[in-house]
Amino acid sequence: MSAVQMSAIKATRSSRSIAPASPEIPLTAKQKQLVRDSFRRLEPARDLVAQLFFLKLFRIDPSLRKRFEGPLEVQARKFAAGMKLMIISLGQEDGLVPTLKLLGARHRQLGLKPRYYRTMSQALIWTLEQSLEDEFRRETKEAWNTLLRHLTRVLGG
Repeated sequence: MSAVQMSAIKATRSSRSIAPASPEIPLTAKQKQLVRDSFRRLEPARDLVAQLFFLKLFRIDPSLRKRFEGPLEVQARKFAAGMKLMIISLGQEDGLVPTLKLLGARHRQLGLKPRYYRTMSQALIWTLEQSLEDEFRRETKEAWNTLLRHLTRVLGG
């Protein structure tokens, strides 16, 4: 076997080991409903919940503060609007993933790294736990974690 053929085999094997993010969000219909329902309960206070998210995020990783320009209230409104778009798009995966890929590309230009998305997921889960209290049950948390893992893969490129 030639060196060129060996290189081609190695390249094929390595490309198989890195699976691209699936365009479909890996949630069951029930999990999507749990995410929608929990978000709906937060909706009356979504700007305050988003502010709580950022306060927790910056407590976990203070270096992230400089990644978000402008007042916290403005960032919180943007985040809340993005969350609402995500919730609306849960039933329309083909519309959400391209938007997320564009957002991820923009974030990479701003210097955001995949590890930041994991930190953001941690802060969001904490925020949901604090905001929903007893209504944030195990299966709802699992649904959010599944969604956030997928979003992290897509946004991280």
